[in-house]
Amino acid sequence: MIVAGPGMDCIINAILFIAGVIPGHIHGFYIIYTYFYRKRKVKKGRYPGGKKAGIFSEQVWNGGASNEKVRELLLAQRRREAEEEEIRMMKRGSKRSSGLARMVSGRDAGLGPKREASVRRSDVVMYDGEERRPIQRGVL
Repeated sequence: MIVAGPGMDCIINAILFIAGVIPGHIHGFYIIYTYFYRKRKVKKGRYPGGKKAGIFSEQVWNGGASNEKVRELLLAQRRREAEEEEIRMMKRGSKRSSGLARMVSGRDAGLGPKREASVRRSDVVMYDGEERRPIQRGVL
């Protein structure tokens, strides 16, 4: 009751205590663990997470922070994830373009000097993350 305050969690603990001491204690420890775990995340500036099963107190869900603070942390986390994804895509793109350079040089394709200059970026097709040139019929 100290962490979550009077509310649904207190009623559940009372019912579980009447049903038996052990279930009431398990639920109480679950609430306390969740609260302090999320409080540490908020203190580090990370989003604490959404709703948790069996807990009905926003105070516990937010780790003691206000809803506005949690919203700010969520937006910051989404921005970080978007930046990380952008960096991953840039790294992935540079690997693909280096594969194109190998194809143009003819080392991977085993082609003569006439066909090397004819490969353009628009000619390259992606198959399962691997770059390949489309088949050109009638050209030897």
